[in-house]
Amino acid sequence: MPHIRCRGMQREMVVAISEPLVEQLAELTKAPAAHFTVEYIPAEFIATRFGGQAYPFIELFWFDRGQDMQDAAAQLITSIVKAASGSNDEVAVVVHPLVRANYYDNGQHY
Repeated sequence: MPHIRCRGMQREMVVAISEPLVEQLAELTKAPAAHFTVEYIPAEFIATRFGGQAYPFIELFWFDRGQDMQDAAAQLITSIVKAASGSNDEVAVVVHPLVRANYYDNGQHY
């Protein structure tokens, strides 16, 4: 269970970063890599400020692991995305903490 959703990126890039991203986040969080999901979401950015150009926007859904772990995960995600893109452009990471009582697996909450 952490769930990673990627927008503003080419599908090929998401595929390329998915394995190292999951492996390194699993190592950081001490969570099994098999519990992670990575999702590619095609998106079109409309805001004129960006000229319609997308930028990497990653959402991380997980159970709260504290601010230090959240900061480290955001830094890790940012560095992996920037390295893969070969760019120093903006990368947004938004963390959505999940409440265990609201998360169900096979009808049972955590």
